[in-house]
Amino acid sequence: MLFIGIRTCCRLILPVIIVAYLCLLTVPVSAGKIYKWRDQQGRLHFSDSKHNVPAELLNEAKEYQPDSSSITVMPGSEPISDNVAKTTDRDKLRKDSFSIPYVSREGSASRVIINVTFNGTVTAPILVDTGSPGLIISDDLAHRLGLFDKNGSRLMVLISGIGGTKTAARTIINKLSIGSITEEFIPAHIVSEKWDAYAGLIGMDILSSYTLTIDPANQRLIANEIPAVRNRPAGRDKVWWQAKFREFRFYSEFWEQQVMLVDRSNSPYSRLPPSEHKKLKSFIFQQRDEAQELFSKLERFARWRNVPRHWRR
Repeated sequence: MLFIGIRTCCRLILPVIIVAYLCLLTVPVSAGKIYKWRDQQGRLHFSDSKHNVPAELLNEAKEYQPDSSSITVMPGSEPISDNVAKTTDRDKLRKDSFSIPYVSREGSASRVIINVTFNGTVTAPILVDTGSPGLIISDDLAHRLGLFDKNGSRLMVLISGIGGTKTAARTIINKLSIGSITEEFIPAHIVSEKWDAYAGLIGMDILSSYTLTIDPANQRLIANEIPAVRNRPAGRDKVWWQAKFREFRFYSEFWEQQVMLVDRSNSPYSRLPPSEHKKLKSFIFQQRDEAQELFSKLERFARWRNVPRHWRR
């Protein structure tokens, strides 16, 4: 089932032009391919599209395999009893390291589930999934965070994963905290998926700034912050900023075009019965407003963090 607001909107997207165009908005999640490469300075980059890989490095880009390249599993050791990471000569924590407790099981399945605090108000269990390029949260968590207006409205997109293509909503989380780690301005997808043990997935949008080590004996996720490098405003590189500006500008321009088309006598919308046309027109205007608001948030945050202008095109 789709979440409140999206369920109603889906019935309104009758014209073929909308359905066809929404198919172009598909965003890969945990089952999608992720590519990694190193730039000339040796920095590691991730992307869910080969189009984001610099042309001169395209032949070097490899499909990302999270189990082998992103997380190190420590050999077994005696478990700690005070729930605080042990600092021995063998695995002493660095000053830029964070020790995060995790839940290791969902039924009989092995998992890494950590507590994440959203916007400083709501803490929820979130599954660590290095195969996911971004943050995904359930609609239940989104409602707890007040991310829907009174009509349940949000920008609709489609995402693809193991279960196929499904409707989701695009949003932005203002702040996210994992223990002592704090990140700001995190684009996220809201889905109607319901998980028993967690309320979402956290992926490479956050984790790419850290090397990760799993300590299963002590049920700790050790995150070592990658040393800061130049030209990473808000901890994001040029590829990230350009990709986000392309995405959110795309949404804004597309729905603005639909606003201009909806009342034209020769548009596909003119074939709808008056009652359906009225509902669809309302939906298109709502989507236009949501898309413009998200793009404005991105633009304001980029200016505040001094993102170069040519990265925002």
